[in-house]
Amino acid sequence: MNKRRFLQPVFAIILILLTMNGYAEDVEFEYNDHAKRDPLWPLVGVNGSIMNYDTDFLITDLALEGIITGADGQNLAILNGRIVGKNGRIGQFDVFEVNVDSVILKNKQEKFKLELK
Repeated sequence: MNKRRFLQPVFAIILILLTMNGYAEDVEFEYNDHAKRDPLWPLVGVNGSIMNYDTDFLITDLALEGIITGADGQNLAILNGRIVGKNGRIGQFDVFEVNVDSVILKNKQEKFKLELK
């Protein structure tokens, strides 16, 4: 009787594994990084420096997707899926100002204005 109790779960597990074998071959997976750093990439380089995976955006690559309004003008902007605030940085651009319907970015001495659509 004890032998039978032991063999029933073993046979059930073997049966499950045999039926799953065909399904495992059909599964495909593709990671969508949403233009952000792959979580498996290292954060620190071999020489101890912090790795930077940000791409250098052109102003035409940036899209203002939304603005989160806060108290006392502490607004946040959503640019290309990233949340940035005043004095923040995205690519080579510094966030100079975040208004209720626009964002002003600065690159060196040049300023650019992105507006909500």
